[in-house]
Amino acid sequence: MNFKPIKAKRLYEEVVEQIKQLMAGGELKPGDKLLPERELAERLEVSRASVREAIRTMEMMGFVEIRAGDGTFVRDANADAIIRPLAMFLAVEKCSLLEMFEVRRIFEAATARMAAERATEEEVDEIRGALERMTERLNVQDSERGEEHDIAFHFAVAEATHNALLIRLFRTLSGEFSRAVSVARRQLYGSKDNPQKIVDQHRRIYLAIKDREPERAGQRMLEHLAYAERELRKRMS
Repeated sequence: MNFKPIKAKRLYEEVVEQIKQLMAGGELKPGDKLLPERELAERLEVSRASVREAIRTMEMMGFVEIRAGDGTFVRDANADAIIRPLAMFLAVEKCSLLEMFEVRRIFEAATARMAAERATEEEVDEIRGALERMTERLNVQDSERGEEHDIAFHFAVAEATHNALLIRLFRTLSGEFSRAVSVARRQLYGSKDNPQKIVDQHRRIYLAIKDREPERAGQRMLEHLAYAERELRKRMS
């Protein structure tokens, strides 16, 4: 058997563990402000340098947020524990477009279905508003603003799921996808026939959500994404 030597924890690691235990036990909740650095050091009987290193470590892990001049606050670590590694993975690994298209089809079809089940009347109006703004911009060949309102439409659909983690995942995935296909997307909006087809596809998604038909909403979203994928691939090949 191969055993590895047990290393003693450094002081700042002990500080991290204690703060994490307070968070896990509910004594520190998202939004709560930590004690000042000096007071934490006195209570824990460690140096201020150890406290400072612990807080920096917890900030990198996504457990706390340091606000200049205001203090250190507990973040919603459950969501960040998933979102931050995903964002770093997407930024570093540079997933293939095939993988990103596949994830987007699965993710957004489910999002549309959930929106059809859960959207409030105000959220349905927000989706419609994004559609109207996108239509207006594309009709006057303003592809840049049309793209912005297209993204806003999809985000409004995500928000209508009422799932905070899903919304944050959507923001991360959508941002990385938009950066990867930005040039081809502008070409897509700027071509002769595509803008009207894109508007019509979004209108069908909106109507399915408005009519509270989850399966139709998911299918309409899949049809739109399949079309966009084909057209984007032509421009990126």
